[in-house]
Amino acid sequence: VIKNTTQYKLIFMKKFLIPFVFLIQISSFAHSTNGGWMMYFGNAAIKNSPFKLHYEIQNRNHNLTSDLNQLLVRSAIQYNYNDEVTFSAGYGFVQTEKEFTPDLPTRENRAYQEASLQQSVSKLNLKHRFRYEQRFLEDDFKTRFRYQLGIDVPVFDTNCGKSIYATAYNEIFINGENTNNASLFDRNRLFLGAGIKVNKQLGFQAGWMNQMQENQSNQKVMISIHHQIKW
Repeated sequence: VIKNTTQYKLIFMKKFLIPFVFLIQISSFAHSTNGGWMMYFGNAAIKNSPFKLHYEIQNRNHNLTSDLNQLLVRSAIQYNYNDEVTFSAGYGFVQTEKEFTPDLPTRENRAYQEASLQQSVSKLNLKHRFRYEQRFLEDDFKTRFRYQLGIDVPVFDTNCGKSIYATAYNEIFINGENTNNASLFDRNRLFLGAGIKVNKQLGFQAGWMNQMQENQSNQKVMISIHHQIKW
């Protein structure tokens, strides 16, 4: 009886308690945040080919659901070297606006190259992402290096492909130039969240992110859709 009771407790924690705690945390952060990011990430696999097409759009607001801060549209060609290593090259368009009015929008065209590595440690999934950006600003040109270390922790899996997981990452941004106006350190992003995989093609993720820059720090609520298709 004790053994069965312990098993029921573990099942309850995995199915209900842990996801509920994550939702409570995200809700509490939402009340103290100063920004909301709504994102869509898509990947289109080319049949019988190691190549994929990546595309995404991100709507980043100064407030939780209003006052556009940044619109980012990005696409890339991905090459899957194997199941653990992926190389990418892509382009992004970024429009940034001031808080309140006037918006005073500025635009950026961005090229980037990327290497992603995945590692399985027990049931954990570790992810490394190395990215180099060439940023064509309206009145300047800059480069930037980014490194992200992420981890996914499975919470609950089913035989039909659905799963719930906890996720976290930390990403540091390093400027390629050290000038009087900008140091080498650009920013650091720490993210904590949870996700649901509905099936192999569709998933949803939500969480909290703290973005630390040289002279300020702010919090964001992040909600994203992850979509996989095959051609």
